Amino acid sequence: MQPTQLGPYKIRSRLGRGGMGAVYEAEDTGSGRLVAVKTLAAHLGDDAGLRRRFAAEIETLKALRHPGIVQLLAFGEEDGVPYFAMELVTGKSLEQVLRSGRLFTWRETVGLALEIVRALKSAHDHGVVHRDLKPANLLLLDAPTDGTTVRLADFGIARLFGDAGQTLAGTVVGTAEFMAPEQAAGKAVDQRADLYALGLVMFAMLAGRPPFHGGDVTRVLERQRREAPPRVATMVPGVPPELDQLIDRLLAKDPAQRPANALAVGRLLAAIDALPDTHAQAGAVVIDHCAATRAMPDAETAALPTAANGPAADDATRPHTAGPRASAFAHARTVPAETAPAAAPAARNRFTTIEDLHRATRQRAAADRRRQRIWQTAAVAATAAVILGVGSFVLRPRTADTLYTRIAAIAADEASDLRDARSLIAEFLQRYPADGRAGEVRELDHRLDVDMLERKARRRPRTDRPLPPIERDYRAAMAREAESPAACVAALEALRAVTTADGGTGEAARDDAGASTALWLALVSRQIDRLAPLAAREREEDATRARAVLAEAAALATAAGAAAGAERAALADRRRTLLQSLVALNAARPHMAPLVAEARRLLGEQPANPDPHPRPEPHP
Repeated sequence: MQPTQLGPYKIRSRLGRGGMGAVYEAEDTGSGRLVAVKTLAAHLGDDAGLRRRFAAEIETLKALRHPGIVQLLAFGEEDGVPYFAMELVTGKSLEQVLRSGRLFTWRETVGLALEIVRALKSAHDHGVVHRDLKPANLLLLDAPTDGTTVRLADFGIARLFGDAGQTLAGTVVGTAEFMAPEQAAGKAVDQRADLYALGLVMFAMLAGRPPFHGGDVTRVLERQRREAPPRVATMVPGVPPELDQLIDRLLAKDPAQRPANALAVGRLLAAIDALPDTHAQAGAVVIDHCAATRAMPDAETAALPTAANGPAADDATRPHTAGPRASAFAHARTVPAETAPAAAPAARNRFTTIEDLHRATRQRAAADRRRQRIWQTAAVAATAAVILGVGSFVLRPRTADTLYTRIAAIAADEASDLRDARSLIAEFLQRYPADGRAGEVRELDHRLDVDMLERKARRRPRTDRPLPPIERDYRAAMAREAESPAACVAALEALRAVTTADGGTGEAARDDAGASTALWLALVSRQIDRLAPLAAREREEDATRARAVLAEAAALATAAGAAAGAERAALADRRRTLLQSLVALNAARPHMAPLVAEARRLLGEQPANPDPHPRPEPHP
């Protein structure tokens, strides 16, 4: 039953009807403007899936504001039936023109394709893939408006990029003769599916029909997926090679072989449009864009967007053909049925114009900006108050107890670095030099200075200046640590003795880096204390091993005295080798001097040692 009024729109006539609903010519009772109103059939209002698709089409059209796209004017609901209003386009669809037998010259084809691709670019920039680009959805205006002569319509099955809820995987949605191969296979599509359809539309404009047509839908879809289309230049004389090549690229089966996006296609079309007229088609018929018909076409040529759902299964698989009063929604598409119908919504009336929507959006944005300014002002004031409060607290001098507690905690924590307490130590000594704990803090400060000097001494020295004598001798002594801790300790002790005897312990004596001699001596003493246990163990181990060698040499001497001939000579050679090895190995080790002397005496190199059991010199 045809409604008489939908919101502010008075219904005048029906322009088209399909399984989902109908499109009406209506008059805005407020302004007197003629519009096209699309509505969901009343008996389908309780179908949650169809209502979602109808709402999705409205959401898509909200975002698309371009001269080459049919504009959404308002939307609403009347007694539980959703509807929306669009501009009423005066003219014919491209399909009507083609079915009348008219053909397009290559230059007309390029000119219209440039307008179409600009509209596609706007949709793609908003993340919308049309998915049903075909001549029936391209409206040729009786008179150019806003510099355009063609409008892109029917976003009923458009899909947002990445939207997995619009269509189930494996579902075929679209019109068979103008469907991309990946779309025919039920795969995910992107903007390159629309570019493939554009190639088919340009082919049909030049040749009068798309490359794959006729037969049943299944056959057409299979040809779209598998069969290479003919080159349009072999069917239409005078087509420039550049245009023939572009259409062939657009019709590539693999999306990766097509131009990347609508912007790239637009640039290629602009270059072709600049070609000279040497390729003009002889005898081509020029279409009349000002045909004396103001019509919203019926049947397959309906000039308005259709709903995002298809008809019943028997219509969905019917081939794309034209006929009197054919359904305005009869596209070759398959949509999964809802598992269970939702409860019928309660009757309610609502109405929103796009102008009201934009006005409300601007008002919300202005209110958000005002709230943001208020919050920013409050945040600045709060931050200033916090800064003042924290500043007064921070600037207040810390007590000696507070500083000492923090310093002691860092010093006692083996995992901490004493350098973290440097500023606290400096503050304590500056503010509280007479405190009873100042001596302990000064020791920590001195320890920290020694730590810093030790880190410096571990680094490779600079080569652009000579080292101070104390630093040079310290580095030379520490270089012997890996070889012999005892030798390293002996060298450090010698360095300490020489420096102390030299009188260089005053704080005024400093090296080129500012380290005082006293600080170097403190570092030397620290290293001696650290290495002393290792040196003592080394001395004991060396003495034990040397005594064992001397004992073995004595045993060999006894055995040689009891032997004769060659055996005696061999034992004597073995004894001599052991003693010579002991001397060679330990001659440079001061703590082994007594044992080395005993070995030399046994070798006959020195007089006998009055002590029959020499021991190493004790460590001072």
